[in-house]
Amino acid sequence: MIQLNFTLFIQLINFLALLFILNAILYKPIMAKMREREAQIRKDKEKALELEQEVREQEKQHQDALAKSRQTAAQEKAALLAEAKAKEAAFLEKARGEASRIVDDMKASIQAEVGEARKTLKTQMTPLAESITRKILGRAIS
Repeated sequence: MIQLNFTLFIQLINFLALLFILNAILYKPIMAKMREREAQIRKDKEKALELEQEVREQEKQHQDALAKSRQTAAQEKAALLAEAKAKEAAFLEKARGEASRIVDDMKASIQAEVGEARKTLKTQMTPLAESITRKILGRAIS
């Protein structure tokens, strides 16, 4: 069966030496690198969470600024519309006043022309009536 002899001790020493050498050369550096990577991954996750939070905050600030800008724009639009309506009302009032003045001037002009036409007709009516009666009666009326 199994014999315990000197080669077993040499094999055991050889195994322990190999274990010590591999531990020093291979296992410790690999484990250190793995711990380093885990730490880096943890840092990166924390940084990602911080950046995500920062992005949320910036997005909220952006949304707030956008809402404020929209509100300001709406207020300015309302103010401009009110100003435009006021100018429109003033312009219409001025136009109505101008139209009323023109109508009044035209009425006065027409009244003056009617008066002038009546005067002209009165001055022409007498000789015309005399001419018509002379033709009808054949003689002049005195």
